Amino acid sequence: MPSVVVNLMIIVATIVLALAIFEVYSVYMSSYTLTFLQQENVIGLSKLVGASISQVSFYGIPPSYNYFNVSYIIWIKSPTPKVTIIPFVISPQLNPFYALPNGNQNAALFYSTTNGYNLVTRFQFNNNVYLPQQGQLLGKVNSYAFNITPNQTYIISAKVKPGQVIIIWILYYFNGKWYRLDYTYLNPTNSGIGVYALSSSGLYDTNSPTLTGFPQPHISISQTGFQIGLWFSPISNATTQSIILNATLGPTGSQGKTFSIVIYQLGYNLYLSIMQGSITTFHTLLYSLNQNTFYFLNFTSGSQAKLAGKLNISIYSYSGKILNYTKNPLSLPSEINGYILNVTFSSPLLTDVITQAFFETLKNQGNLGSTSFYNVSSVMLKDGYLYNNTYNYTWIIAHSKSLYAIGYWYFIYQSSNPPSQIYGLLWVSRNTTPYYIPEIGKNTYVIL
Repeated sequence: MPSVVVNLMIIVATIVLALAIFEVYSVYMSSYTLTFLQQENVIGLSKLVGASISQVSFYGIPPSYNYFNVSYIIWIKSPTPKVTIIPFVISPQLNPFYALPNGNQNAALFYSTTNGYNLVTRFQFNNNVYLPQQGQLLGKVNSYAFNITPNQTYIISAKVKPGQVIIIWILYYFNGKWYRLDYTYLNPTNSGIGVYALSSSGLYDTNSPTLTGFPQPHISISQTGFQIGLWFSPISNATTQSIILNATLGPTGSQGKTFSIVIYQLGYNLYLSIMQGSITTFHTLLYSLNQNTFYFLNFTSGSQAKLAGKLNISIYSYSGKILNYTKNPLSLPSEINGYILNVTFSSPLLTDVITQAFFETLKNQGNLGSTSFYNVSSVMLKDGYLYNNTYNYTWIIAHSKSLYAIGYWYFIYQSSNPPSQIYGLLWVSRNTTPYYIPEIGKNTYVIL
C-alpha cells in the first residue's frame, strides 16, 4: 500500500511539474508570439509606405553661391492616418541607410495655401528609433520632426552645399516605440544645381529707341575716355574662332568710321582683332588660357587716359594678378568724340561662359576722375566673377562728377529655368535710376 501511495505522489508531482513547465512555456510563447506579430505588423506596414518626389527647383544664395536653397514636391503614401517626417541634410556617406539626423538639419516641410507656403508645425523629437526588421535599434535621435497627413502634397525645402544630400525619414509610433518605416535620399547636385552663366547672347544696342529719356544723341562711348571689361572662362576647346566679345563702335554723326573690337578664342588661345567692316586692321595673340579658369579682361581708350586713338588691353587672373597687357597701345581706325556701342557676348559654340561685363565713359568736360573711372573696373576685378555689382555701380555713378555713363550686364542666374533674355543696366550722369539696354535675340546658358 505505501508503494502505491508513493507511486501516486510521484505521478501527481510529475503532472504538476509538467503543468508548470507548460505554463512557463505558454507564457514565453505567448509573449514571443505577440512580439513576433507586432514585428510582423510593423514590417507589413513598412511595405505599404513610400514617397514620390518631384524634380528639384533651386535658388543660389548670393554673393558667393556656396549654398543653395532647394525645394521638392513630396507625396507620402501610407495606410495610416498620420506619419512623422524627419528631413535632414548631410555630407555624402558610403551608406546613408545608417545616417542619423543629429545636429543642424537644414531642412523643413511646408504646405501650400492660397497665400503662399506655411511651415508644417514641428516638434522636438528626442527618442530612440528602431528598424522594423528584428526591432533593431537604429540610434538615438534628437531633431525636429513634422507630423503630416499621408496622400497629400508637401514641399520639402533645404539649404545645401554642392555635394550634400537630403535624407527623408518616414516614422511611425507603435506600441511604445518609434520605427523608421522607410527612408529616401535626394542628391541635388546630381539633379543639376548650380548657377547659370551666359554662354551666348543676342545683340545689345545702346542706341535703341526703347531707351526712353536717354539724352540724345545716345553717346555711350566718348573719346575722352572709356573702358570695357568682363569676366569669362573657357569651358571647352574652340576648333574654330569662337567670339567672346564683339564690341562695335559706330559714330553718332557723319564723321568717323564704324569699327569693331573682337575678342575670340581659338583652341585655348585668346586673340584680339580690330576690324573695319570685314577688313581686319589689327590682329594679335593675347594669352594662352586654361580650361575652366576665370579671367578678367578690360581695355581702355581715350584722350584723358593718354590714349587718344589708342587701346590698352589687360588680362588678370581670378586672384587679381595681371597676366598680360599691351606694352605698346594699339591704334584704332577712327577717333571722334562720340560713338554708339553695339555689343554681343560669346557664341553658340559653347566654348566660353561670361558672368558679367561693364562699359563706362567720361564726360566731355572735366578731368579723368581717376578714382571713379578706374573704380568701375577695379571693383569688378576685386569682387570676383560671381558678385553682383549693381549696388556698387549705382553708388559710383551717384558720387562721380566725371563719369558720363556706366553700362552693366550681370549674366548669372541663380535659379532654375533662366530667362531667354537679360537686359543691361545703363546709368547716366549721376542719375541712380538706370535705363534698360534691350536685347535682340536669345541667350543660352551653362551651369557652373
